[in-house]
Amino acid sequence: MTDETAVLDLLRAQMDAWAAGDGAAFAATFTTDADFVSVIGEFVRGRTELATVMQEGFDGFMKGTHMAEPDTCTIRFPAPDIAVLVTVGDKPMPPGEPAPPEARSVQTRVAARANGTWLFTTFQNTRISQFPM
Repeated sequence: MTDETAVLDLLRAQMDAWAAGDGAAFAATFTTDADFVSVIGEFVRGRTELATVMQEGFDGFMKGTHMAEPDTCTIRFPAPDIAVLVTVGDKPMPPGEPAPPEARSVQTRVAARANGTWLFTTFQNTRISQFPM
């Protein structure tokens, strides 16, 4: 398996965990000391806290949603054991329900490989909006 395939498989595992509403599985795609910044600017530090925060969301306002397939996905390897993955897509919605046009965002994930395993170590989600005039 190539490094690119491994990182994309990690993204797929994250998407599958979201669709299953499984906070622990979602958090398992991250390193134990990961930094996670949500689209509303919420800062979560570490896999344990992330599992809790995500499960609260899956049990509440994110219940029944899934991550949309990204429209754009780029990946680069600035160092042998580091990958930068940038995706652009719609906000998570219930299956079959279209996202409103103003709900698009850009996500930047940094993955690190340790002992042959890739995990995300940083996640930043930014809502796309028009520059104020």
